[in-house]
Amino acid sequence: MGSLSAPVFLENKERFSFFAFLLICFFVNIAYEYYHFLELKAQKTPIVNASVLLQYTKTKESQSYFVLKLQSDFGVFYTTSKEDLIPLQNRKIKLNIIFDKVNFWEYLKGFYAPSFNLVLLRERDFRESLRQFIAKQHTMPIMGEYYFTLFLSDSLPLEWRKLAQSYGISHLFAISGYHTGILSAASFFLLALLYVPLQRNYFPYRNRYFDLGFLVLLGLVGYYFLLTQSPSYLRALVMSGVAFFLLVRGLDILRLESFFWCVGILLAFFPCLIFSVGFYFSCLGVLYIFLFLKYFKIPAKRLFKVFYALALNVFVFFAMGIVVYYFFPYFSPFSLYSLILTPLFGLYYPLVVFAHLIGFGGFLDSLLLAWLNIPYATITLQPNLFLFLFCNILTLFALFFRWAFILLFGCNLIYYGYGIYLYSVSL
Repeated sequence: MGSLSAPVFLENKERFSFFAFLLICFFVNIAYEYYHFLELKAQKTPIVNASVLLQYTKTKESQSYFVLKLQSDFGVFYTTSKEDLIPLQNRKIKLNIIFDKVNFWEYLKGFYAPSFNLVLLRERDFRESLRQFIAKQHTMPIMGEYYFTLFLSDSLPLEWRKLAQSYGISHLFAISGYHTGILSAASFFLLALLYVPLQRNYFPYRNRYFDLGFLVLLGLVGYYFLLTQSPSYLRALVMSGVAFFLLVRGLDILRLESFFWCVGILLAFFPCLIFSVGFYFSCLGVLYIFLFLKYFKIPAKRLFKVFYALALNVFVFFAMGIVVYYFFPYFSPFSLYSLILTPLFGLYYPLVVFAHLIGFGGFLDSLLLAWLNIPYATITLQPNLFLFLFCNILTLFALFFRWAFILLFGCNLIYYGYGIYLYSVSL
């Protein structure tokens, strides 16, 4: 039986009108960004206030220097310093940047600019007290930093980053749609315990699902302002908002068309997302979920639904392989553990959130540190440009043809087997 929900648009005229509206919004936002670009260009060495997202050292020709990833009012950019800097991550700084060689394309996607006159500001990140609250629950600083990533979207410590790449679970540390779904489900359940009795006794005329959904969405919006920057979470938040609107209007949220309109809305209002690899991965993962739902219908029996969910997890894991390895060519057979760890994360994440709220966030630290100390190794598995483009083209064909959908999965599965072979001969 087909869906009883109405489509997003009934006529092509409506689609064209909305597309024209998004196109206008896109060019208005591009023009606005260009105006800010010209303002910086006119100053040549503008003074910029920024937050330090990441600080690490690099060595070139026996010379060591610091690399700083900075978040400013106009976006993210990089600079370097040969000074002997104190740890600056999550601190506010002021500096002059040499902007005259930066073009508009680089400005949009995130640029590098030399800098001077770096000054540490007394102003603190408004989330500093929250970081201290989390850190006090852990005896090892690396565990506090681990949870800063999970809860506040801070940069993941190098040791955990290497482990995440080896186990294929980097997506669990980038707050996105999966986290949004977990938080939404947990919040909906907890709010329902309080709201439903009140609704039954005092305002039974209210639609409890609308009210609870609106409260959950409001909480997700508040969480975005707490994170301050996260392209993957922004995509998830907008999709959640659009899905809520479609449900309220009785429209079909499981149509591929709904997904593409969500992406269009995001690009129209945040054109810099075009250059975000994390946003690309996030959208591709959701697209593969929609494709799986298109070609394999959700079964009616509960036991079959469990196997269906497991099959969906397996498909998305392998389908993302080549495009992920193209940008991050670190491979290990340990990544197969992702098929187990990803579903378990749905239980782990709300558990550790609750544990931190009541002051017992460190109860799993010894187990996690033991995991971190397990020896592992990775090899470089770098797909060529042809394979990368081939998978993207297959993805487009898979929107219309089942054979392309199956071929996409098969190609990635074979390539993963090739990775296991290279890993085995490298030992």
